[in-house]
Amino acid sequence: MAIRSDLQNPAAKIGSTMTPKVGPSNQYGESAKLMRGLKDVPAGAPPTEQAQKTGPVPGQILDVLAPTARPQEPITAGSDFGPGMNSLQAGIPYMKNPNNDAIIELQNISRLFPDSGISDLLDKYGV
Repeated sequence: MAIRSDLQNPAAKIGSTMTPKVGPSNQYGESAKLMRGLKDVPAGAPPTEQAQKTGPVPGQILDVLAPTARPQEPITAGSDFGPGMNSLQAGIPYMKNPNNDAIIELQNISRLFPDSGISDLLDKYGV
């Protein structure tokens, strides 16, 4: 819950002047259940620091052996593994993998027509 941005807004705390809202539901009583759930979850602390948007100037030669300009930031910040913010939090847009559609299609074919060749190909992609 530490990364949920909706819980990090101090104005959204229950009991403040801002009333929490939930979307419509197709099931009877679901909205009331969600409202009760919002009261049970404490609001998070406001964000303390913003992601730095500065970077190298195009054409500038960087010294790769120079000490880091961000000693408090883990080296894995901006990646989807390890400590630090993930790519979504760092503002890196999601790049759709063009192979995913083909892999999903191969999985569907493999379910309908089991074949060792297709299974071997899916194993190569780690699926």
